[in-house]
Amino acid sequence: MSALLLMFDDGPPFPRSLFAAGEQGIWLDPSDFSTLFQDAAGTTPVTAVGQPVGKILDKSGRGNHATQSTGASRPTLQQDSNGLYYLSFDGTDDGMATPSINFTGTDKMTVWAGAQSASTAATAIIAELSSTTGAGNPGSMAVLWPRLPYAVNFGLAGTAAASRSTSASADTGLRVISCAFDISSASTVDEIKPRVNGAAPSLLTVDAGPAGTGNFGNYPLYIGRRGGTSLPFNGRLYQLIVRGAESNAGQIAATEAYVNAKTRAY
Repeated sequence: MSALLLMFDDGPPFPRSLFAAGEQGIWLDPSDFSTLFQDAAGTTPVTAVGQPVGKILDKSGRGNHATQSTGASRPTLQQDSNGLYYLSFDGTDDGMATPSINFTGTDKMTVWAGAQSASTAATAIIAELSSTTGAGNPGSMAVLWPRLPYAVNFGLAGTAAASRSTSASADTGLRVISCAFDISSASTVDEIKPRVNGAAPSLLTVDAGPAGTGNFGNYPLYIGRRGGTSLPFNGRLYQLIVRGAESNAGQIAATEAYVNAKTRAY
């Protein structure tokens, strides 16, 4: 489905239209310099590659901006050989976080990310709702890459913990990663439906589950580092969209196409 078909009359253009019915969420777009600031207060704009990003504005319209108050832990804006912009995370201490985002009205969520992992050395967080995903934090989710000994791992928790992985070996490379989460489904296969580069992976493992019951919670979204303290991501983040709602096949495919245009993974 064309992204243009998802535009609303007199409404916001795609992909912001994903949030037009009041859906909670976040859209981070490092290619939009108007959303980037070198400091967490948002007073010094980012004007060139190589500069730190202490704040990136949420383009969903929900005001869930991501920040990093510690200067040494800020990702940097970089540009690849295709001219595309991304946040570069150093795999040591870089990370960002939003204030708590209230997803308590839904048991469904869709996540899209354009990313590249620079290392297979250790488990790393691309994005995680709450400081960790598990039964101790009901209503949480996570996208981890790499998740040794796997490639991309998806975590989900309601009253119990569930997870799925996309392959049996870690890898690197440009990826458009998406996942439809549904806590209320009866099995992990239906609760966690991942896609990589526009298609369902040929090999999927069920690592734990199902996730029990309940809705998503009211937690910060951590980007690049679990809880701001561990599992640092070593790689690139081109786009991140989190929608607190079920997304249909057309919306998923159109958003993947949009993210891929900003990533060129496939």
